[in-house]
Amino acid sequence: MTFDRLLRDRTEARPYGMALQSAVIPRLMPGFELENFTDLAPFVVPPRIWIGNAICVATHADPSENIAINVAGHRRFTLFPPEAMTNLYIGPIEFTPAGPLTSLVHLTHPDLRRFPRFERAMAVAQAAELAPGDAIYIPFHWWHHVESLDAVNVLVNYWWSIPTRLHVASPLEVSILAMLTMRGLPAEQKRAFAAMIRHYVLAEGDDPGAHIPVPTRGILGPVTPERVRAVQRMLREKLQD
Repeated sequence: MTFDRLLRDRTEARPYGMALQSAVIPRLMPGFELENFTDLAPFVVPPRIWIGNAICVATHADPSENIAINVAGHRRFTLFPPEAMTNLYIGPIEFTPAGPLTSLVHLTHPDLRRFPRFERAMAVAQAAELAPGDAIYIPFHWWHHVESLDAVNVLVNYWWSIPTRLHVASPLEVSILAMLTMRGLPAEQKRAFAAMIRHYVLAEGDDPGAHIPVPTRGILGPVTPERVRAVQRMLREKLQD
């Protein structure tokens, strides 16, 4: 869908704002989750309900999978793949309206002089307008902008994340620390660390620890609670220096 087509018939900029926040449905309407469960998630997910008026929710990304079901009113979703991030002009990481990283661009009336690369993001955008009863799947960390089009809107959604073996820190927290330590490095050092990240962190090739005897693999070996605690102690000591 083209940039011009996504913007046509939009003569007024809807205000940005928040819905009447969300609430976990089992706390408010016990039994609803049993009659309205989804078998699309890999496990039972408590649904949440959102109630609001005719507003926009700025383009943002959630660290979870999401199935959103439109109950009342109409909503327009505009989605961008994760790779579009470089053209979305994400706001300050430490200061966001509700936690997720958020774009500074007003999607319905973008300032292309200030945000010229946003046209590239719109070139890969996908849009869908949901009527009551329609649903949309938003994959992990896909950027999405939501327009509530009617005076009263109700949406029910199911968020879930594939559980990791052990909680150490969120990938975003680790990324923030990496930003502090790597962004100012010389180009040749950045290239070296990029290769290290692809090899050890993303494991894009063969197992990076396969050639090391199991008892001495350390962090490259099996992940155990003891290993996690040892690494956490080591990092705390180094960060306090």
